[in-house]
Amino acid sequence: MEKIIATLAKLDHRLVLLIMLIMLGFLTFEAYFLLLRKPYAEYQKILATQSTLTSALKPSSTQTSEISLLAAQLKQLSAKLNSELRLPVSNDKMTASLISVLDSSATSNGVTLTGVRPLERKPVSAFEEVSFEVSARGSYLPLCKWMLEFENTLGLSAAITEFDIKTASEEKQVSVMLKIALYRPVSATEVSQ
Repeated sequence: MEKIIATLAKLDHRLVLLIMLIMLGFLTFEAYFLLLRKPYAEYQKILATQSTLTSALKPSSTQTSEISLLAAQLKQLSAKLNSELRLPVSNDKMTASLISVLDSSATSNGVTLTGVRPLERKPVSAFEEVSFEVSARGSYLPLCKWMLEFENTLGLSAAITEFDIKTASEEKQVSVMLKIALYRPVSATEVSQ
């Protein structure tokens, strides 16, 4: 250590000052890489993420139009579902409404509606299941077409729970017996009882 001090004492004091400044600059440079580089890189990463999220969260015109289109479709479906689920409350009105709808549908398809008989009502979850036994007669293909149109005729709140088809006594005629279940929502007061 004494040799280093003796060598430095022999040097010009300006040269020693220059060496000390170079060493101080080197230490500052080294401190930057060891201490500040990682936090600075993380800060830059946070800034990049923030700008990406900001641009992603701004709704574009296509997103806005898509949301409004989906909202309109939801309103239409909700209105359609509400109209389908509003069945007349009394058995007589519901039976008359069902007979009217099924008869007009059967007549337009060349099928003869031979009977509609209401069955018992029973609760199913938040709905009331109202069942009917429906019988009809006609040629095979018109009967099939008539049954395929049930979704349009009765709506999505109806289901065929039983199906029985037999040949009728008349030539090329078949007789069909269906059990149809209509579902209507039960009001909150009816559920609590």
